[in-house]
Amino acid sequence: MKESQSNQVSKFQFKASELAELIDGTLKADPELEINGYRGAGSVSAKQLTYAESDEYLEAAMKNSAGLVLVTADLYQDEIPAIIVDNPKLAYARLARQFPDKRYYKPGIADSAIIGAGFESGEDISIHPGAIIGDNVFIGDRVRIAAGVIIGDNCELGDDILLHPGVKIMAETWIGDRVEIQAGAVIGSDGYGYVSDAGKHYKMPQLGQVVIEDDVEIGALTAIDRAANEKTVIGQGTKIDNLVQIGHNVEAGRDNLIVSQTGIGGSTKLGARVTLAGQAGIEDHIRIADDVTVTGKAKVSKDIKESGFYSGIPAREHREYLKEAAGIRRINKLKKEISDIKGELEEIKNYLKEED
Repeated sequence: MKESQSNQVSKFQFKASELAELIDGTLKADPELEINGYRGAGSVSAKQLTYAESDEYLEAAMKNSAGLVLVTADLYQDEIPAIIVDNPKLAYARLARQFPDKRYYKPGIADSAIIGAGFESGEDISIHPGAIIGDNVFIGDRVRIAAGVIIGDNCELGDDILLHPGVKIMAETWIGDRVEIQAGAVIGSDGYGYVSDAGKHYKMPQLGQVVIEDDVEIGALTAIDRAANEKTVIGQGTKIDNLVQIGHNVEAGRDNLIVSQTGIGGSTKLGARVTLAGQAGIEDHIRIADDVTVTGKAKVSKDIKESGFYSGIPAREHREYLKEAAGIRRINKLKKEISDIKGELEEIKNYLKEED
C-alpha cells in the first residue's frame, strides 16, 4: 500500500484515481470523481467513501448514493462507483487516515489560548480556545490541539498529531508523528514510586520522561507515567484503549494492542505485537516476548519467554488453562457424584439398622 507518511492529513479532498493508487486498488469509477470524506455504509453521502463486506452493506451504500465504495471483486456490481480490493475494511481504515478530522481543523491560534515563551511550530497548526502551552515547546506541521489541552514545558511534538479536548501532556514529553490522543488522557504524570520505612512512605523523585513513537493511538482517560529516571516508551504503531494505566519505566514494543482497564506495573518490558486483553494485569519488572496474547482478566506474575496465548491467574499457556478449567468442571461433577453416593450409603445404613 502506497501511503503518504509525511503529509497524511494535509488534503480535504481526493480524486478517485488518487485513492485507488494509495491502496493499489482497481478503480471502477470516474478517475476525476472528487471524494471529501468517509462514513459507514448506513450514513455515507454522495461525496464520501465507504466500504462493503456483504450484500447488506452494499445495499445500504447504494441506497445512500455513496460516492465511492470499497468492495471485493465478488461483490462488485457494474452500476456502483467502486475500488476493488482484497480487504475492503482494511483499505477503508487506511484511506480514512488520509483525511483530516475536520472537527478540530481551524488554522491558527485561538485568542484565549495561552502560549509560553520560546514556542515554535510548523505549518497549518490549529490551537483551540483554552489550550495552555508551556515554555520551550515545539509542535510540527498540521498539529491540531483541541480545547482545554495542556502541554507542559520542554515538550516536543511531531507532525500530524491530534490531541482531543482535555488531554494533558506533562513536561519533557516527546511525541512522534501521526499520534492521536483521546479526551482526558494524561501523559507524563509522576510514576507511583515510594520507599517505606517504619510505616511511613517517602516519594521517590520521578525525573524521567515519556516517549510516544510514531503512529500511536491512546484512548480516553488513559494514564502513562513518566519514568523515575530515563524513559517510559510506547513503541511505534501501538494502540491503547480507554482507562489503561501504564507505570513508570515501562517499555512497550511496536504494534502492541492494549485493551481497556489493563494495568501494567513499572519497569515492565513488552515485546513487539503483544496483545493485552481487557482487565489484564501485569506485575512490575515483567518481561513479555514478541507475539504474546494475554487474555482478558489474566494476571501475569512472571516472565513470558515464548509467543502464544496466556490465560488465568496466574497466567499460563492457554491450553494448560483450558485443561485445568475442564478438570475443575470434572471435580465439581465428581463432588456431586460422591454426594449422591454418600446419600445412598446413608440409606443403606438406615435400612440395615431397621433390619437389626
